[in-house]
Amino acid sequence: MRIPLLFPVIPLLMSVSTAAEAQIGDVSRAERARQIRVDAANAQRNQPLPEHPNNGDEQRYSTRFANYTKGLPHDALGNVSLPAYQQYLSALRTGNPLDFEAIPLGGERKLVNPQAAYAFTLEGADPQATAIQPAPRYASNETAGEMDELYWMALARDVNFDEYTTSPLIAAAAQRLNQLRLYRGAKANGVVTPEVIFRADVEGALKGPFLSQFLIKDIPYSAGPFVLFRDEPTGYQTLPQRNLVRPSGDDRVTQFAEWLDIQNGRVPTLNGGLIDERDEYEPLRRHIRNARDLTEYVHTDYPLESTLSAALLLARQGDFLANGNYDPDPKSSFRALDELSPYRQYLKQEAFVTFGNSDAQSAAVLVTNTALRADWFQKWLVHRRLRPEEFGGHVDNLLAGRQPYPINPELLNSPVLPLVFARNAQLNATRGLSGGGTYLLSQAFPEAAPLHPAYGSGHSTYIGAGVTMLKAFYSNFPLRNPEVVVDDGLALAPYEGGPLMMYDELDKLASNIGVARLFAGVHWRSDHDNVVRLGELYALRTLQDMSRLYNEQFPGFSVRTFGGNTLTITANSPNLPNVVTAVTALLLVNADTGQPVPGFAPLYNGATIDLSDLAAWGILHPAIEAVTYEPKVGSVRFVYDGAASDDDTAPYRLGTLSARAVGSHVLRATPYSESQGGGLGGVPLVIRFTVTN
Repeated sequence: MRIPLLFPVIPLLMSVSTAAEAQIGDVSRAERARQIRVDAANAQRNQPLPEHPNNGDEQRYSTRFANYTKGLPHDALGNVSLPAYQQYLSALRTGNPLDFEAIPLGGERKLVNPQAAYAFTLEGADPQATAIQPAPRYASNETAGEMDELYWMALARDVNFDEYTTSPLIAAAAQRLNQLRLYRGAKANGVVTPEVIFRADVEGALKGPFLSQFLIKDIPYSAGPFVLFRDEPTGYQTLPQRNLVRPSGDDRVTQFAEWLDIQNGRVPTLNGGLIDERDEYEPLRRHIRNARDLTEYVHTDYPLESTLSAALLLARQGDFLANGNYDPDPKSSFRALDELSPYRQYLKQEAFVTFGNSDAQSAAVLVTNTALRADWFQKWLVHRRLRPEEFGGHVDNLLAGRQPYPINPELLNSPVLPLVFARNAQLNATRGLSGGGTYLLSQAFPEAAPLHPAYGSGHSTYIGAGVTMLKAFYSNFPLRNPEVVVDDGLALAPYEGGPLMMYDELDKLASNIGVARLFAGVHWRSDHDNVVRLGELYALRTLQDMSRLYNEQFPGFSVRTFGGNTLTITANSPNLPNVVTAVTALLLVNADTGQPVPGFAPLYNGATIDLSDLAAWGILHPAIEAVTYEPKVGSVRFVYDGAASDDDTAPYRLGTLSARAVGSHVLRATPYSESQGGGLGGVPLVIRFTVTN
């Protein structure tokens, strides 16, 4: 039983005389503070260190076209100067600040902070102690599918989110995405529909409208006084989320000469002159109504912005009853606290510096930077993946006959390419630019992508970390007075679709912020899927350190993860992984021999499995196997036509297909860090396939 701290009437400089009394500013306190840091550091160091493989493209292609080169000098076709690339690699190998200053650049823009890849932190895991799987290879089906999606997203920038279910363009995009052999975007029962298209594949992100309430509602910037029995606070400052937005059709980098300047790191120009940003926005500020508005939100935002806004909104949401009225009861703040918070039990104390809004806000903002250090290590020192805009130049070079590239035929045969060509031709003609149509991936930003490698997305990393922290401090309650954007972004109206839960809206916020960078044309889907979970993992490892810091007794932080499980985070449990796991492929195998079935390894989306053909080949017991990164995980959960089963032992298999399996099926496979689908989830893979006999 803990003895409560008393405050005797004695001089504060008097030393504490009994063990039952708190140590105040003496050597014992200093030693304990040091030991807490040492224990946390030892716990992090004692975790196994991961390997950091990349996809091999840098070694595979000697001219380096498959890797990030933006900002370095390029020739007239966009091929990087190999001596410059070698100096760039040499600087990354040495880490010497002066070596980075010696890298030749092709224009005025600077490389963004490569030395952050070597930085340390004092909270959570070391930035180099966590890992993600290699990026998809340049010539892979996954890269082709991701680029296919990005072309559709660029074409759809001006379609309002509330018009997705009636838009012919969105319907065509959904139809094409369903045809892709490997596509990891959101699906409803295995099918990309206009209702869920372009969202991240996280359950909470699929509920309700496309936009999270945290990107819609006014942001309170002070607590403010309340008038008793009124449902609105009075006298405090708010920030309406009505933003500067770019005009419809404002797509950039649609002409090859413009693209080449951008690859060299030149400051963007239009019609031969520097772009004047003052003339690039609509006269009226608007709520986010479509992808163009959403991309501008993530164009020049601060890393803490979306997380802090959500934290401030959550702090006020907890002061209201379920019916929307303000609750004058001083215990009302209990409702918003995490389920395991000790302040749910205290009768005479309320949370503030610890377990309260100050704690939640500072912790959520802290991990935006520390998680970014982990991501910057992956970007610069491991993967160096090219940006989608660079890949778009390769598509244009190939189809114009200027230069060959090993681009997967699935993309080259896509129905989106003629639409892209026509759209770029129209834009170039409107602007008086020469060159006609191109197959470039148009960009939402005049300068296109920032000057650091693509994999993974910094926005996805820090929002994944930030929302995870917020889940650790707040409970999952219905958000008050949900709204939707109406009047072409000029107003809000009540949302009539039922309650929207806080955790779901945080998951959706992570989806919105990460996917916004895809809509802009500056990131790939895998750039989001893997590192939003890296941010989550980094936040959980940080919470393990933080749990050592409190005087209050509590069982741990309760956190619902992107994988759907709720974890209780303490200093030593659970045993968190050091890698963001993923199901990298599904195979059809002969269960009797364990050998893959030719033609079905991998088993792609849309495949047809004929049992009679397999029997003729002597395969009587075909089974579906999940390939994971890393090869050994805690378990793989298979959801087969809605029924879940877990396999805890590699090779991870669903089971054998029999004649009873004839028909169409949907299979979702997700890796978890613990047995029986427990622990932290990784990146899932979903396919549809048909069995015949």
